[in-house]
Amino acid sequence: MKPCLICDGAFAPLRDDVVDWEYGVHWDSSLVRCQTCGLIAQNPPIKSEQITDLYPDNYLAHSPASRSKGIYGGLKETLARRTARSIAATIPEGGTLMEIGCGNGHLLRRIASERPDVRLKGVDIEEVEITGLANFEFYHGQFEDTQIPPESIDLIYCSNLIEHVPDPLRFLRKARSTLKNRGVVHGVTPDHLSVDRYIFGKFWAGYHYPRHTFIFNHRNIQMLLRKAGFSKTRVRGSYSFWYLSLANRFQELPGTKKRGVLFAAVTAMFLPLDMLINAMRCHGSMTFIAEKQNL
Repeated sequence: MKPCLICDGAFAPLRDDVVDWEYGVHWDSSLVRCQTCGLIAQNPPIKSEQITDLYPDNYLAHSPASRSKGIYGGLKETLARRTARSIAATIPEGGTLMEIGCGNGHLLRRIASERPDVRLKGVDIEEVEITGLANFEFYHGQFEDTQIPPESIDLIYCSNLIEHVPDPLRFLRKARSTLKNRGVVHGVTPDHLSVDRYIFGKFWAGYHYPRHTFIFNHRNIQMLLRKAGFSKTRVRGSYSFWYLSLANRFQELPGTKKRGVLFAAVTAMFLPLDMLINAMRCHGSMTFIAEKQNL
């Protein structure tokens, strides 16, 4: 196996007992960990042409179920509204935002309602149908292979996406070349040093095997960002994967089931604990923000 893409360290076995608890996709690989920086990878590595094979037809982010009007849909809408407001406030007037892994366009619609002056672009490996958005352009395929003009984007947003790509360093270098000077990449990704990972072990939802090709922690993600040429990097913790990890442990193929009252209840119940842990250390689904500065 090649050395670690972050620090050139050597990998050692971590787990060979993780399967796709959520959707039942069979994949023949094990998880390994860099002995120097702690990056988690799959062995053998996932190739670019294999990415689409990891996603079943009923994958939640691409399905109508992700637009549910129930309690889960309401919770997701509330979180999307908060995220949209936070992101929208950082985009310059008349600027351009690109969401990589835009799915059905749920977040983009919220940003459009907050900032109608912003030009929107979306990228996804699925040919999703997003209608009713003005100033919107969609790119189908893997972001690294798209023909997006260099230095044309003010902010790139990628929630729970960088851990899905075959080469995160290439991904971030492409992102940097696409951003304008002072442009920002804003991402969300699981933290392998999260407390719940120690509790749930192989059932931890942050593994999301086999779709998570790499898993980072709050230390090495900043190393990766700097290696890709970004500056002013910062990372903070957030909510964790309590419900999804519990579902992996006690349900059969929970990814194929609707999320409702129980999901909302468990998320709300653990929120104070997540806040407490994050006051002492980075934990949960971490947010990273990094700026491009031309020399």
